[in-house]
Amino acid sequence: MGRPIVYGPAGSTYVWSTRMALAEKGVAHELVEVGFGQHREEPHLSRHPFAKVPAFEHDGFKLYETQAILRYIDEGFPVAPLQSTDLHQFSRMNQIIGIVDAYAWPSIAAGILFNRMLAPRFGLPVDEAAITAALPRARLCVAEISRLMGDDPYLAGERVSLADLMVIPLFYYFGRLPEGEAPLAGHPNIRPWMRRMEERQSFQVTKPPGV
Repeated sequence: MGRPIVYGPAGSTYVWSTRMALAEKGVAHELVEVGFGQHREEPHLSRHPFAKVPAFEHDGFKLYETQAILRYIDEGFPVAPLQSTDLHQFSRMNQIIGIVDAYAWPSIAAGILFNRMLAPRFGLPVDEAAITAALPRARLCVAEISRLMGDDPYLAGERVSLADLMVIPLFYYFGRLPEGEAPLAGHPNIRPWMRRMEERQSFQVTKPPGV
């Protein structure tokens, strides 16, 4: 089989999650960088007609949507499984992944990270009102993921799952901002979990440059 190809900027939380999944499996891959704004242009629109990242290709099979890509990786490369066979843990994993897509990414990434990190880098105005509006939902996401994790070492049980890979890039960036310090520190299981994830080889080898 050929190397999987991941299309998107290394700094994207979803691209990072995808690359971590491949690294957890020990699967070498190619990253094709898609620059800021280029996701709205060809050739990327042919890969992802909704102008998002990542897009993915493996042996001629093309895929987009991070959840679908992560499940393809886990099921296509069966070593080191990232989905539990326990029904409760499997369902908890899916619940947390759903929280990321529906609530955490729109509030933390689109509302806060974009304005605090990307807008200044590209000379765009910072929307302080958007940050303020996003904070209550961001805090709720952290609180609920903490509650669902409970006393387990990882978000959905005793071992790393796709849920952990979806959440850690988002929380890592959030924790580097003043707005993220208190919400993350306010839940005693979150920072230790983050340290465990940051120590993993998959995190280290896929960590975006300059982060």
